[in-house]
Formats: sequence, structure tokens, C-alpha cells
Amino acid sequence: VFMCLLIVASLLGNTLVCTLVARSQRLQTNSNFFVCSLAISDILVSVTVIPFDIVYWIYFPRWPLGGYLCNLWNALFFVFLSASVLNLLAVSADRFIAVVFALRYESFVFPRVVKYSLVAIWGYSVGIGILIFFILVPPRDEVYSFEMNPLLHGYLLVGNVLAPFILMTTFYFKIYLIARGHAKRVGMKGKSVCDLIGRELRVAKALGIVIATFVLCWLPFEVINVMILLDEGVETCAVEVADTVFCWLAYLQTALNPVVFALTNSEFRRAFCRMFSPQFHGNSSSSLNSTNKQTEQRENSARQGATNEKPDIVIARL
Repeated sequence: VFMCLLIVASLLGNTLVCTLVARSQRLQTNSNFFVCSLAISDILVSVTVIPFDIVYWIYFPRWPLGGYLCNLWNALFFVFLSASVLNLLAVSADRFIAVVFALRYESFVFPRVVKYSLVAIWGYSVGIGILIFFILVPPRDEVYSFEMNPLLHGYLLVGNVLAPFILMTTFYFKIYLIARGHAKRVGMKGKSVCDLIGRELRVAKALGIVIATFVLCWLPFEVINVMILLDEGVETCAVEVADTVFCWLAYLQTALNPVVFALTNSEFRRAFCRMFSPQFHGNSSSSLNSTNKQTEQRENSARQGATNEKPDIVIARL
């Protein structure tokens, strides 16, 4: 029942995220394109991977669907896990560039870069899935098995998940240091630079909560699998139970992302209200458009006007 509710919640929430971004021009930012890609990954997990997991938990240790479907399930798991992690890493890198190189952000990150990044993320993830599908030994006699070369398994756990987690943490630690420096510079010369960086920091904070949620949900599952990989003797009954519980926690993350967006991102909340409340839309659309135009004008003037304030020196000191 829990898994069925999780599937429904994930489908509704992540579909709503994609719809809001598609309908709201204000939400069509570089970071949100990666967020949409993450939502698509979560939707695909809900309709492909989790149903296989339900079959696994009902019939374990039997596997009634055949060896090739077992391999397909494991391959899809790693495809969407890789895609999710890389999308979050891309979000972290995007926010890092937006904060550290605020005045030159548009010269580093532009639509073509985002498009190629998304193609690379999904191309790499699908390639990993194809490799796993053909390398895994299909289970025989309707008994579930997962036999993979330890080196490849180690790379998938460490190189594909833990290493990106470390990079995300590094990016956000740097952003945190800049946030501390920014707090000391508000009101000083170079205020336009501070205003620009301040907005990027607010966006980074909201997306940082999404990343922190992902790490907290997935890290226990990854750690216990690394333990099993390093020492097969540790795979006791208690460890198996913990592995199952942590896997549920990891899948729960697919339904949490839309909730986190709603709680931390004011633009998502406003877009949600405009979609489901015609009265809100009628009363506030003109004021929102005016606010959006004013915000865009302030950002443009900050980028253009701050060139006379030696912005590179200001940012370098942050």
C-alpha cells in the first residue's frame, strides 16, 4: 500500500513540477530545466523501477518474471539513479557559477550549454544501463540474483553516486562562504553586485534543500551497499532488513522533491496559485508582471552597472 501511494504521489507531484515550468516563463531558468529533468527521472522511477520492486518484495527470494526482466529492472535502477545524481550535480554547478561568477554567468551558462549538458547526462545514464543489462548474469530457476563484477559495482556506487555527493557538498560549502561574505557587504559600495548575488543565493538555498533531501534519502542505502560490496560476510538478516528500509527511504525521495519545491521556492508557489486559483490569477497577474519586469530590470542594471565597481575584485574577496 505504501509503495502504491508513493507511486501516485510521485506521479502527481513531479508531473505538476514539469507542467508549472512549461507554463510559466518565469520558471524557465537554467536550473529549473535540470529540475524538470530530475522530475522526469522520478516519474520514470515510479512507473518502471518501483513496480518491479513491489514484485521483488512480494515473491522474494523467487523472481517470477524471468531473467531478462530482472536484468532490465537492475539496469533501469542505475539509469535513473545516475540521471538523478547528475542532474543534481548540474544544478549545484549552475548555482556555484551563478554565485561565484555572478556578473559573467551568462557567458558561461547559456541555452546551448544546458541542452548539451542534458543530452550528456541522459546519454551517459542510458549507456550505463545498457552496459549493466548485458553484463549481469540473468537469474536462473526463478531465484533472484544480482551478480556483477565487484570493480564495476564499486564504480557505480562510488564514482556514480558518492563522488558527485562530495562535489555537491564542495560547491555548496563555497556558496555558504560567499553567503557569509555577502551578509557583510550589503549597504557598502558595490551594492548592485550584492543585490545580484543575494538573489542567486536565495535560489541556491532553495535548490540546496532539494539536494540535501536527496543526499539524506539516498546516502544510507549507498553506504550499506558499499559495506556489502567490501565484505560479503556482513550481509546478515539485519543488514538485509536495513537495506530494504533504506531502499524505501530512497524511493520516498521521488515524492518529496515537489513538496520541497513548494515549500522553498516562491516562484513555484505563485505558479501553483495561478494554475489552480483563477481569482488569484485575475487579481494579481498585472502586479506579478510588473514585479517580474522590475526584477529583470534590476538584474540587468546590476550586471551592466556593476562593471564600474570592479566586480571581479569584490567577488574574489568573497
